[in-house]
Amino acid sequence: MPSIPNLFVSGYTEEGYGAGPGLVSFELLADGLVGERRTESSTVVNPSFVIAGGSYLLAAEEGPQGKVVAVDPVTLDVAGRVPTGGADSCHVALIEDQVWAANYSSGNASVVPLSALIAGEQVSPRILAHPGSGPLPERQGESHAHQVTATPWGTALVADLGADRVDEYALAAGGFALLGSAQLPPGAGPRHVALKGDFLLVAGELDGYLHVLQRTSRDADSDHFWRWLFKSPLAGSAQAVEDSEEFYPSHIELSEDGGKLYAAVRGPNTLVVLDVSGLDVSGLDSSTTPAPPRFLGAVSSGGNWPRHFALDTANGKIYVANQLSNNVAVFALDGHGLPGAEPVQSLEFGSPTCILIA
Repeated sequence: MPSIPNLFVSGYTEEGYGAGPGLVSFELLADGLVGERRTESSTVVNPSFVIAGGSYLLAAEEGPQGKVVAVDPVTLDVAGRVPTGGADSCHVALIEDQVWAANYSSGNASVVPLSALIAGEQVSPRILAHPGSGPLPERQGESHAHQVTATPWGTALVADLGADRVDEYALAAGGFALLGSAQLPPGAGPRHVALKGDFLLVAGELDGYLHVLQRTSRDADSDHFWRWLFKSPLAGSAQAVEDSEEFYPSHIELSEDGGKLYAAVRGPNTLVVLDVSGLDVSGLDSSTTPAPPRFLGAVSSGGNWPRHFALDTANGKIYVANQLSNNVAVFALDGHGLPGAEPVQSLEFGSPTCILIA
C-alpha cells in the first residue's frame, strides 16, 4: 500500500445502480481532511464494497453476474477479476488466503483463492448456501447474504438479511462446513455485524435495532451457540424508529477502544452513537450480567442515504458515503468520540458506496 494514507471511495457506475466514477483515491491530509484527488478508475464496475487485501485492494462488483477484482492501490488498474458465482455481490472479505464475497440476490457466499484472483485465473468459486426466508415477503422471500466477517477463533460469519440469521462457517482444512447460526428475531433483517469479544452486535436493517448476542459454551468440547440477549433502537427511542416512514440501518463499526458503536441509518439519514461498554464483563464475577447498549446521540449524516462510513477515532474523524445525495461528508469527533452537528467538509462524489482508509 502507498506510504502516505489514501482515502479510497467507490461508487456505482452503471445505469440502474448509480452514476459514480468507479474507484477514486484521495490524499488524506495530516488533519484528517480530504485533499486532492490522486487517481480515478472506471474499470472497476459497480464497486459495492472495497477492502485492503495484502498488496492490493479487493472490490466486490455488484451486478447480475457478480465478480470480485484485485486492484493496484496506486494506479487503480485491475490486476485480476473472477466471477463470484452469485448475483449482486455486495461485500468482500479476505480471510486467511481466501477471498469471500456475499452475494445479495442469489443469497449465497462464495470463496476463491487470493492467488488465483491476482493471477486472473478463471477458477470456479466455492459456493456456500444455507437457504432460508423470513416473515417480510418483499425483502425476505429468500436468503440475502449481506456481509462476511472473520472471527478471532477461526470461523467466518455470513449475515443473511432474508433469513434473519448470521451463519457461521469453519475455515479448517478449507472445508467451510456450516457450524451453526446466530438466530435473530423474525423480521430483523441482519445487514452488518461487529464483534466485541464474545458478543455479536448485529444491525437489523428491517427492524431498526441493534441486536446483541453472546457466544455461549454448550459443552466441554468448546462447542458453542449464539444466545440472543437484547436489542436497542438505533435512535433515541423505540418510538422514533416506529414513527419513521423509512428506517434502514446500514453499516456499524466499533470505536478503537471498543467502548462505542457507530451506526449509519438511511431514511432519517443519521449517524448514531451507542455506548456498548456495558458489555465489558470479562474477568468479572459470574453474577455480573452485560448491560444493553445506551444511546449517546445522533446527528445528520450530512446528506441522503448514508450507505457506509469509515471511522478513524485515532485522528478524530468519520467519513460518510451519502449515496443518494452524491457526496462524502467528513465529521470531526469531539473528546468523547461524538461527531459534531455539522460536517467539517463535504465532497461531491457520484453514488458513493464504500469508503476505505489505507
